[in-house]
Amino acid sequence: MRLLFFGLLIGIYSSIMAQEYYSNGKLKSKGLMEDGKKSGTWIYYYPSGEVSANLNYANDLLNGLQKFFSEDGNLIAIENWEQDIQKDSSWYYYTNGMLEKKGNFVDGLYDGFWVFYFENGKLKRKGYYKIGLPEGDWIFYFENGNVNQSGSFIDGKESGLWRYYDEGGVQTYEGEWLAGKEVGQWYFFKNGKKKKWKNFD
Repeated sequence: MRLLFFGLLIGIYSSIMAQEYYSNGKLKSKGLMEDGKKSGTWIYYYPSGEVSANLNYANDLLNGLQKFFSEDGNLIAIENWEQDIQKDSSWYYYTNGMLEKKGNFVDGLYDGFWVFYFENGKLKRKGYYKIGLPEGDWIFYFENGNVNQSGSFIDGKESGLWRYYDEGGVQTYEGEWLAGKEVGQWYFFKNGKKKKWKNFD
């Protein structure tokens, strides 16, 4: 009987509901503490009392699906974490509910294919990341949907041929980049004809 009673006391002590407060006394967060560490789902609040996030923990580390909200209650981010490191797919939203960007993380860094949108839902830019830096082909767009510029990155720096356009979709310039610097002969376009502009050698 004494052993059972002791075991119950240990269970009560090691797993308790906890709350955190702002300096003004308003509730900041609440959730489960196991052996003094955050565990399971914790709910976080703005000073106004609105929910700011639903975060999942394991052994005091962010682990699993995390959701973040604007103060008016709209979902603004969904992230995946593993042992306090952001991984896998994530989605971010404007406060009006429109998707802002989506892509993958590897060890807390952008990686793989990412897509970005304007607040009106139109495509803003798309391309690949490698270890947190742009890599490979990218396309940037105007808010009206027309291409703004296109080209490639190597190690996060512009490389190779880039083409530039006006908002009407007409090409305006093109030229070569090397390690983030303009090189060689650049051209501009007038009335559909290609003409020399600047030489960066």
